[in-house]
Amino acid sequence: MTDLARHHQIHGVQPVLPVPDVAAAADWFCRTLGFTVDFLHGEPPVHGRVRAGDRSWGDPVFIHLSLEAGPIAPCGETRLHVGHDLDALHRHVVASGAEVTDGPADQPWGLREFTVVAPGGHLLVLGAEIAPAAPGQRPRAVLASFRPRPGMEAALLEVVREHVPLLQRLGLATMRASLVMRAGDGTLVEAFEWASPAAIDAAHSNPEVLALLKRFEAACEYTSLAALPEVQHPFAEFEVA
Repeated sequence: MTDLARHHQIHGVQPVLPVPDVAAAADWFCRTLGFTVDFLHGEPPVHGRVRAGDRSWGDPVFIHLSLEAGPIAPCGETRLHVGHDLDALHRHVVASGAEVTDGPADQPWGLREFTVVAPGGHLLVLGAEIAPAAPGQRPRAVLASFRPRPGMEAALLEVVREHVPLLQRLGLATMRASLVMRAGDGTLVEAFEWASPAAIDAAHSNPEVLALLKRFEAACEYTSLAALPEVQHPFAEFEVA
């Protein structure tokens, strides 16, 4: 059944938080956590959505806000990952006047976390990795290029879209979203992030990865970015595949 989700590219979880005032709640997320408003529906609003991120540092976070006129039962905890300077974010949240129930603290599961009360009484837990990896074990960003063999354009795109999700499931790639681009000659360029140099070595002995590489070899030729006309310009532009 995992093929069904992969085929339809099901992704992203968007919690819906009942709130007493949608517009005020959207403003709170913008002021307190730096979200932006995607939309507000109704006058006054009865539903809205706020967003943090544009894929430049990870998958965006979307939170729906729904008007609830009666008593609100908080929806457990919504956990958000913070990639940089959790303690500075905590100071900003406190300065904004938001209620923080638990200050930044290192947890035994490897995260440093703090908890803030959002509109409607919902708890947001913001957490960051405690210790960065040693220099030799930090993630490695990669740009890979694949020129499709004649008639294999669709097959190549399919295998490229399976590539990073497989590596992520195996713990070999970070959870940062990959980007697949198409050059003018049909070459696909994939940008993604290996979890570490050791993960690169491990991938080439993993049977699932080796099976996927055989599909790559059947569908494409590995090429150099230098062979693409686009990269001869200071600002290389590609179509998003």
